[in-house]
Amino acid sequence: MTCRDPQMLTADVLIIGGGGAACRAAVEAAQAGAQVAMVLKGKLGHSGTTAAHVADTAGYNAADGIVDPSDAPEVHYQDIIQAGQGMANPKLAEILAFEAVPSAKYLESLGVQFERQGDRYVEVRGCFASKPRMHILRDHGTAIMNALVPLVRQLGITVVEDVTVVDLLVEDGICVGAWGIGADGQPLVLAAPSTILAAGGAGQLFKYSLAPGDITGDGYAMGYRAGAELVNMEFMQAVVGIIHPIKSQFNAFLWALHPRLYNATGEEFLSSYLPAGLTPAEAMDYKSRHFPFSVADPGRYVEIAIQKEKLAGRGSSHGGVYVDLTGIGDQDIQALPADSPLRGVYGAVKDWLLARGVDISRLPLEVVVYAHAINGGLKIDEWGETTIAGLYACGEVAGGPHGADRLGGNMLLTCQVFGARAGRAAARRAKAATSSTKALQSKANAQAQIRLQAAFSLAGTSSGIENSEIAVARAKEIRHRLQEACWQGLLVVRTEPGLEALLAELDVMEDDLTRLGQPWQTNKTLVQTANLITVARVIAAAARKRAESRGGHYREDHPYTSERFAYPLAVRAKEGNPQVFPCQW
Repeated sequence: MTCRDPQMLTADVLIIGGGGAACRAAVEAAQAGAQVAMVLKGKLGHSGTTAAHVADTAGYNAADGIVDPSDAPEVHYQDIIQAGQGMANPKLAEILAFEAVPSAKYLESLGVQFERQGDRYVEVRGCFASKPRMHILRDHGTAIMNALVPLVRQLGITVVEDVTVVDLLVEDGICVGAWGIGADGQPLVLAAPSTILAAGGAGQLFKYSLAPGDITGDGYAMGYRAGAELVNMEFMQAVVGIIHPIKSQFNAFLWALHPRLYNATGEEFLSSYLPAGLTPAEAMDYKSRHFPFSVADPGRYVEIAIQKEKLAGRGSSHGGVYVDLTGIGDQDIQALPADSPLRGVYGAVKDWLLARGVDISRLPLEVVVYAHAINGGLKIDEWGETTIAGLYACGEVAGGPHGADRLGGNMLLTCQVFGARAGRAAARRAKAATSSTKALQSKANAQAQIRLQAAFSLAGTSSGIENSEIAVARAKEIRHRLQEACWQGLLVVRTEPGLEALLAELDVMEDDLTRLGQPWQTNKTLVQTANLITVARVIAAAARKRAESRGGHYREDHPYTSERFAYPLAVRAKEGNPQVFPCQW
């Protein structure tokens, strides 16, 4: 592999990512007068989780008090704190709750339409919420992307697609940009006084994931390697989703209908995993109140049972277990209690599935437990700045607005609120920058050359494209091993022996990656595989340290919540390994 002199791109604000948070940050920074460049590894409007068609609907919380006059931003805030169980940053939670309604109005001004019945919003009580405030968007976050992408274009924001950003560039504790691999395979240096990470989560860490294929933990890994602190990484969401006949979320409200849940042998297995006195119907009622897995209530047994049936080899030919809603009709929906959230969303759910050829009243579904989203990320302040000066984070890659559990309908909201804040703050920093453009380019280039020379000098020992293709194929094999190992030991059921075994296996995978004959920094597939290994190590280290069960973190060997761990955990790199310690907000 040969390396030409890298191409240089300079901007006031560099944004890494292309989803809802990235677009909102770009728009705000540009409207604040900054020259903005967005760099993403796919195509604008199609990259990231916001644009992914993974669900019939999405929620967007805004405590406007329209459906329930007793609701208000203060109540929304209290719900975040209660769901967070001491793990959420109170200041960030307050910002999120009080800026929710203005953010929803802003999206509406751009043409985003929330679901209505007549002249009133459809607002349902989402996961872990005390009031019905979750506004409904059809087809996940498509409407948000359809509103923001044209605005990005209109504002003349530079958009560079098909770029794999490899690492951040930091000098004297200050981020001066990043470097990556362009579409032509050659290096690209990105210099900016303000950099915003909006690269999404790490769903591709798992064998079963609802995240699109480009969600490979890049932002977490880059921030970690650069020396930033990450927080709450052990708290992630695992959810029940459909694996056949389509791949999609399984709307949690459907559990209120008490479907038949059975394995490949026809056995209704849920009762085998329940404690004495709890019936399958009661467990499903709890499950219908929140989408993600959580130890907060007995609904957790649904995911535990499904996962253990799968691990025991009793899954179907498509890899799932069966959820049977056949025979269900509109009359069954009307028979539900008046405050049942399913009454408000069933029409949208039914229409979305029927449009994809799925009639749940006639065909059993096959479901598995999927990885969904991570509640933690790079530790940020109220303006989205990380623990590295000049580096901001927003969206799923940022940590602090959520805790042990996250309110359903708060993730898209978080992308918009903190995307906007990070964009404005990054523009302010860029305007106040004292370094000239030339000096900034020199700093970024010097830092990039250190990394490039090491990477490409080793790459030069390769005998050519054949070895490169072999390396990519083997990196994909390593990723499949990683996804299987994390699905088994890190997704729902965690134990000390399991986490120890996973960490040891990660060491082997990392060694295998380095022995491919091509440095991981020189190829998109290798970069993403290396990032996933890094993120798995961070999550496993935090999960091992937290010897209790809380929110989405379930330790089977420590099944109860402990006051000894009533504080968030932060992680940073120390001598190449994750150092886990109490977080100070």
